[in-house]
Amino acid sequence: MGEPAPTPTPLDEPPRHDPRSVARAYRYHRARRAVRIERRRERRWARLRFLFMLGCLLLAAAVMVVLILQQVQHSFGI
Repeated sequence: MGEPAPTPTPLDEPPRHDPRSVARAYRYHRARRAVRIERRRERRWARLRFLFMLGCLLLAAAVMVVLILQQVQHSFGI
């Protein structure tokens, strides 16, 4: 058989409000938002750096292919 739910005891005085808690919560959420924005900015720059390096590597590979083809044509007289 279950027991009856405990009855809450009334408080003698209401809980105290910490006046600094609002400012602390504001700073906390502001810092979280700043971190989130900074993370997004860093991700965007990382994506741009990756695409730039990929483009450079593809360009270098294309130049190498053209130079190799020219050398093969010159060597075999094609």
